[in-house]
Amino acid sequence: MTSGSCACRYITYTTSKPPTYLVNCHCTTCRKQAGAPYQTWASFSADDIRWTTKPTEWRATDTATRSFCPRCGSIITMVLDRDPMSIDVAAGTLAEGETQIPPPSRHIFLQEKASWYHLPEDGAKRWDEWAPGLS
Repeated sequence: MTSGSCACRYITYTTSKPPTYLVNCHCTTCRKQAGAPYQTWASFSADDIRWTTKPTEWRATDTATRSFCPRCGSIITMVLDRDPMSIDVAAGTLAEGETQIPPPSRHIFLQEKASWYHLPEDGAKRWDEWAPGLS
């Protein structure tokens, strides 16, 4: 089982399975929301997540709904319109040490990567836009 929370722990969740994969998204929306050069997302089946308190949802773009904690502002999830049965959870919200978390396997939207950020060679596959299987 995997669990996680926002920074203030108002929003908490558990999952019945570990994430399927992790991806680092370099799109402008993810960068601005993360306040970092990219946002790491952990992908789960939407049916596998149980919330103690559901996060607040908002329409971030014309392709996805995102969520956040209304108390501390932590970004929590993203659900793409084209795949409502999957949910991407901000990897920084995952509790450490409870389950084996795979390393990120992909960098996506590198065409929007912050110009000041040097992407190290980490073995993850790289795409300028959506990675195959994610689009």
